[in-house]
Formats: sequence, structure tokens, C-alpha cells
Amino acid sequence: MDRHERVRLAMEHQEPDKVPTLSPMDVQTYVYDALDMPVPKNMYRYFISPFWGRIIDKTAPFLNLIGSFENDLREFMVNKIKADIKMGFDSTWNVYANIFRLKDSKHMYDIWGRLYAIVDDGYGNMATPSFLGGLFKSPQDWRTWNKKEWEAHPEKMYKYNDFINKEFGKDIYIFGSHLYGLFEQAWQPFGFKTFVKFLRKERPFLEEMIEYNKQWYLKCVDASADAGFPAIIYSDDMAFKNGPMLNPAMMDELFGAAFREITDRAHKKGVKIIIHTDGYTKPLLKYFVKWGFDGHHALEYNANVDLADFRKEIGHELVFLGHLDITHVLSFGSREEVFEHIREAIKKGGQGGGLILGPCNSHADIRVQNLKWMMEAIEEYGSYPLPMTKKTTD
Repeated sequence: MDRHERVRLAMEHQEPDKVPTLSPMDVQTYVYDALDMPVPKNMYRYFISPFWGRIIDKTAPFLNLIGSFENDLREFMVNKIKADIKMGFDSTWNVYANIFRLKDSKHMYDIWGRLYAIVDDGYGNMATPSFLGGLFKSPQDWRTWNKKEWEAHPEKMYKYNDFINKEFGKDIYIFGSHLYGLFEQAWQPFGFKTFVKFLRKERPFLEEMIEYNKQWYLKCVDASADAGFPAIIYSDDMAFKNGPMLNPAMMDELFGAAFREITDRAHKKGVKIIIHTDGYTKPLLKYFVKWGFDGHHALEYNANVDLADFRKEIGHELVFLGHLDITHVLSFGSREEVFEHIREAIKKGGQGGGLILGPCNSHADIRVQNLKWMMEAIEEYGSYPLPMTKKTTD
């Protein structure tokens, strides 16, 4: 059975030949270790140089204009998919992330009004920029923000996705995606405290902003579906490790209709749509179904997510994706720990299909060797029909 059919059957809650895998990995330590390549020289070496840092501080607008960082990012994301294919993943999370612009040698901002720190991944490479806060203080700030790049994003996303699908679509099942959903777009450019104030005093503005973001996101759905991707990951973190960031009923009141339009658009285009959020999401599961999502990604192991408990809560109304521990097992765990972790995950969530395993998120500490053990363990424990009980004696 090939990768596409394996993932397709799991997405339909049928049992393929074995439990499929999904890579959310987007860090340089993984990509270039998997490809057995040195990390290419890129702009990060200039950010950390005192001499070049001063030049970047003065020339950031020009560097943004010529797309210096964009070129590095595109090369990296192409290599990420090559690494996923080489590692044997059945599917890949393909993020169109051309959203970052240089503010100076220490900071970036994005096209939607967030500020970030440029940070090291702990291994001498540039990590994903670290969110610091929003640039907006008032509704007027949002209304007057130059949205030229915002409006151009879906078309650029389509062209990139079309290239990726033509280059790699036959070799791996691709989930299309882009950063930030409606909830994150509503609070992060302002900060959560200001967002809460808007809930009490600026409800019409929130509705205006959600409607604008929804219409824009529908174009992003088209940018993945029209490029030929079979599925989309809608990424919108809405939970802490101890539960939802906002009361689920209020989330439904504010965003539910817009979520439903987004999932309806995906389904009319013939693609599945998964919702990604980290954290403990059990109180949100029934809403994910109500909003029309086909599956849920992250199911963060270290947020006390138990696959058997979640499956009991929602049955096979959602496909489960991700889940595997990135803080210890896939980063520092032994072979025995990896095998036992996989065995337990398949035992709890694999019966009847509807399970696609992989790291619950991306992290620079995750080791290629541990991911190889993950693949070996799935071969041992994940073949259908599932035996589920026998432990390895290796």
C-alpha cells in the first residue's frame, strides 16, 4: 500500500495496512541531519554578527524589499519535504510561512502585526521567531494597518503550493497549511488582555475583524485545494496545557459560524480539513465536530491527553493526528522508551483506523535516530489488524 492510500484510508476511519505517520517537523537540526547535509549558510550568520547586525539594523526595509529572508525560507521548506520523504513519513505538514519581515537584526514582525525575537535553536541555528506581542493597541491600528501584503498572501500561497505539489505530490501525502487561524488573528496582534477588553467593550469590532479574516482565510483554503493538496491543516492554537484559553461556548459564539464556512469551503473543494491546536482540548472536541473539522492534530502528550479517553469522548467523529511526546521520548528517550510509547499510543487510539501518528509538534531537540525508532515501532505494533498487547522483547 502506498503512502497516499494509507493516509486516505486512515482519514476515512478505515484500517490501512498500518498506522500512517505525519511529520510536522520544521527545524534545521532535523532537516539537515535527515538529509545528511551540513546546514546551509543563510542570513542567520549575519544576524548574530556585531558588524553585519549594525548594517541589517539600517537596511532592513531594503532587505525585505528584495526578499532575502524569503529565499532562505523557501529553500528550507523544500528541504523539509525532502527530509520527510527520505525518513519514510507517509504525510507532511506543508506550511506556507512567507509572513516574516525584518525589523532589525534582533527582531522580526509579520504581515499581520505581531512582533518576534530572532532566537537561536540551541544548536547554533535560527529557530522559528519567538512571539513577543502585538503591534496594535486599538481597532484603529488594525483598520489602518497596510494590508497590501496581507491581501497578496493567498495568491503567493497558491503559487508556492502548486510548485510543491508538482514537485512532491506523487511522493508523499501533503497537508496544506499556513500560519495562524481566526482566533490567533483576533488576539495576538493586540495581546490577550486587550482582546478580553474587546470582548466586553468592542464586540462590533471583533465581529468586523473575524469577518475580514474569515473571507481572507477562505482564499487560503482555495490556495491549498486548487493546488491539488488532498487535505488542509487549519492551525489555530486555542488551549493551554490545562484547558481552553476561552470558554468553548464563547468560542463557538464568536467563531463557530466562521469556522463552519471554512470547513464547508474545504469540503466543497473535495479536501479534508484538520484543526491543529496544542494543549488540553477535551472540552473542545464536540465543538471541533460541530464546526465541521474532520480531525484534530497535536493531542499533546504532555498536556495530559489520553487517546483512549479522547476516543471514548468523541468516538470516530474525528481523526486523531500527532500525539507523540517531543519533550522526552522523541528527543532523549531510549529505543525501549520509544517502542513502549508507540505501542501504548496505538493500543489506545488505533483500533478502527482514524489514527495518524507523529511528533505532536516540531522541536530542535527531536533526534533523527528516535524518529527512526518510531518508524520501526510502528512496523512492529501498527500493522492491521492490531494485536495491541504484546511488548517487544528486543
